[in-house]
Order: sequence, then structure tokens, then C-alpha cells
Amino acid sequence: MAGRDAGPGGPPAEQPPGQPPGQPPGQPPGQPDVSASVLRSWDEAEARLFPLVMAQPELYQQALGAVRQLLGRLRETCHDFPGLLAAHERGGDLLAGDEVPGVRPALIAAAACATRYRELVALMAARGRLEALARARAQGLSWTVVEENGQPERAPYVPYQRVEAEPATGRAVIVSIGPDETLSRAVYRLDEGQIDVASGALQIGDPLGTYLDPDECAEALRRTQAGPA
Repeated sequence: MAGRDAGPGGPPAEQPPGQPPGQPPGQPPGQPDVSASVLRSWDEAEARLFPLVMAQPELYQQALGAVRQLLGRLRETCHDFPGLLAAHERGGDLLAGDEVPGVRPALIAAAACATRYRELVALMAARGRLEALARARAQGLSWTVVEENGQPERAPYVPYQRVEAEPATGRAVIVSIGPDETLSRAVYRLDEGQIDVASGALQIGDPLGTYLDPDECAEALRRTQAGPA
């Protein structure tokens, strides 16, 4: 499998501060607002810590250790976005004596909050998939859309993606629309996927195909869904 996110069964792999995440933080649908300024401050904190890898690797390791230690406490105390935002307001005071000489405590605190935010986004997405699968099983559906980001009519200028899954097995297909290399027309893409029916975690597998014709893509999707697991 090519990639994995997290489900309620456990947190995703930690993102070292300063390294850009595989997917930029986004506002989860239906959740309390996390302002753009807060998200930007978390991004900036990670961006400021990352250069320490090259310039002062020992100091970076100390800062990374402090981020992980604080992250552990945030996992215990911040189970939702309001709780995380309340912790964020404390800034560097969150470190409670675990400061790293030479690194501003507020940077470490913001980097830990950024990582916890990504974890919460992944957890909420996984729970949403589980709820969608449960509804589909109750309705006797053979396939269902478990999540959708963007609007297909706005693609390719605004990226679009949805995940369709087989409720009984969690077998999934990721449908995405993006621009071609000239940025002038849409490319339709199908990728294999698998949802863990216990945790809701999504694994992204091998590519199934890319198409310039939406009808060709839709037919390929139907063939894939009708085929054996």
C-alpha cells in the first residue's frame, strides 16, 4: 500500500516539526473554527524549527524531544478542537519546565499543537468513514461514498476527491480530479484503497488509471466496483 492515515484506534505517525505534512492542514467540515491565523502560526513555528536540522542538529533533536513530550500531554488532555485551541492560548507556558535553551518555548508549543491538530483531523475523518459505512450497511448498499472533498463542477481549478467503499469489506476506490500538465483540462484518476472497518483508517494503494474523458473514468469505476475484492 502506498499510504495510510489514522483511525480512532491510534494516532498517526508523528510529523517532525518543520517538515511539511503529506497533506496541508485543512479546516475539517462541521468542526469549530480554527482560524487561518492560528494555522499559519503553527506552520510558521514548524518552519522555524526545521532549519535547526542542518545548522544545529543536536539542538533540533532536543527541540523534537520536547515537542514529542508535550504532544503526549496534549493527547491526554485535548480530545477535540476547542480543547486544543484552549491549550494553544497558553503558548510557551504549556512546556511547564521542559524548555530547551536556545529555542523559544512558544515555537515548541506551536509545533506540538500543529501535530495534535493533524491527528484530530485524521481521527475525525476516520470516524466519519465508519459512520458512513455503518449507514450503508443498514441500508443494504453495495457501495457508498464515505468522504468527499471539493466540488466536481469546480475541478480541475479546485482539486476534487472522493472515496467510495464497499461497506462489508472496506474495499475502496479513490476518485480524484486535477489539472493536466498544461493546467488547461481535467485529468480523472482512480486509485485503490482500503478502509479498516474497525478503525476507519484509509490505506491508499496502487493507481488504477487516469482518464481525460469523465465517462471513461465512470465506466472504469463501475468495472472496478463490480470486480472481485
